[in-house]
Amino acid sequence: MTANDPAPVLSGEAPGELALAGSLRFADVTGLLETLPVGAGAYQVDLSGLGAVDSAGVALILEWRLRLEAAGGTLTITNPPQRLVRLAGIGGVAKLLGLKTNEWGTADA
Repeated sequence: MTANDPAPVLSGEAPGELALAGSLRFADVTGLLETLPVGAGAYQVDLSGLGAVDSAGVALILEWRLRLEAAGGTLTITNPPQRLVRLAGIGGVAKLLGLKTNEWGTADA
């Protein structure tokens, strides 16, 4: 992580509307999963504040969603960065994350 890639920060009240900002790369997500809220209820997370994202960031969000569903909760993603959508499309997990992509792995309008 560099000065240009801030650590990931989750803000907001859980369950409810949350915002995840910062960098979601391998070096950034270590230990983050255990700090994310998990429980029954509807969680909506705004990802418009994300910077750098790699496959570890996609895996983190997917695992969070799976843990929420196991606890009776739901996760809706809003404003995902294009890089996250592309990585999820390439990895074949876009639908699992509730993201709509076209055949090029980019967000559908």
